[in-house]
Amino acid sequence: MTIAVGDHGRYSAVRDWERGDIERRELRPVPAGELRDPGRWMHATAVRDGQRRLAEGIRHVFGRAECPACGSVFSIAEAYTDANLPPAPEPN
Repeated sequence: MTIAVGDHGRYSAVRDWERGDIERRELRPVPAGELRDPGRWMHATAVRDGQRRLAEGIRHVFGRAECPACGSVFSIAEAYTDANLPPAPEPN
């Protein structure tokens, strides 16, 4: 599965080598008033600096996505964080 936030759309999809992104599902952006830090700070900074497209993208990154394969809905930022945590130290 892939998550896209940018010029080509805001969606989750299955990435197929030959057909590209298939079975697209629109992302569910978090309302600006419900953002928590660091997303709230990032969004406020983008709005303050007149970067409306960036601010909108931040709402999507901190929002929710649907898995096209199984239909489960999850937090994009939390899933990314969990997948990219450093490995736990080995017990002595």
